[in-house]
Amino acid sequence: MDHLSTYSDFHHAFNIMATKSVLLVAHGERGGRQDNAAFLELAQHIDARLDGVEVQAGVMKGSPSIRNGWDKLTSKDRYIYPFFMSDGFFVSRILPQKIREAVGDPKEKLTMLPPFGISPALGPALLANLRQTLVELDRADETPPLLIAAHGASIDKQSSRRANELARFLMKSGCFSSVSCAFLDEDPHLRDVVTDLDSKSLVLPLFNGLGSHSIDDMAELQAMSPQSCHYLPPVGAEDWVVDIVARDISRALFGTSHFMAHQSAAQ
Repeated sequence: MDHLSTYSDFHHAFNIMATKSVLLVAHGERGGRQDNAAFLELAQHIDARLDGVEVQAGVMKGSPSIRNGWDKLTSKDRYIYPFFMSDGFFVSRILPQKIREAVGDPKEKLTMLPPFGISPALGPALLANLRQTLVELDRADETPPLLIAAHGASIDKQSSRRANELARFLMKSGCFSSVSCAFLDEDPHLRDVVTDLDSKSLVLPLFNGLGSHSIDDMAELQAMSPQSCHYLPPVGAEDWVVDIVARDISRALFGTSHFMAHQSAAQ
């Protein structure tokens, strides 16, 4: 953590003239085996990609808090990027309230950008990653079944709608014999589905990081699945996520694909 803080202070000494600021917000982890180091590192990589844009991180659980991240932003032209997998009830209603409470100023302007999970670049990136996975497994000539494992919600169905939109996009590629979705918190439930998976199935965890859902829940579900099923890393932990978020922020703030600093280093 000291290394991360040192890097952030060093980088922002050279980015002090940032014209816009973005707070990357996630649910976060507190204690146990997980902390928010990976999320902090993600924010730092995005910050390094964008010229004229300063990026900080804030989480609802653990550290750094949303208030801490907000107070570190130096530009008055501030935006919030929700690092969540859907634009459902939580992100559209609850999260703005939580951020408003954390910021503490009822007059402070809060501008929410579209969340990561609805990025138009996400589907193509997932498809490219899945194709590469099949190559690495020496299964490039196969069309296996694909299961998307997502959170879902008992109150709002937007999470499952977004997952099913991705499923339809991936099915159109012709790379899979079938693409289906199952969820932690709504039907069809993952626990009821994984035991009957085809042994050649790929499972894509549609989660935004390395928290309890991505690690603990997926490990338990994998143990319930046929042994030869292949579970991919959670979406939010993939290296290419940096590129997607940086491009999303650039397009939202500047109206076009903004030049990214150090782009050659990202390739």
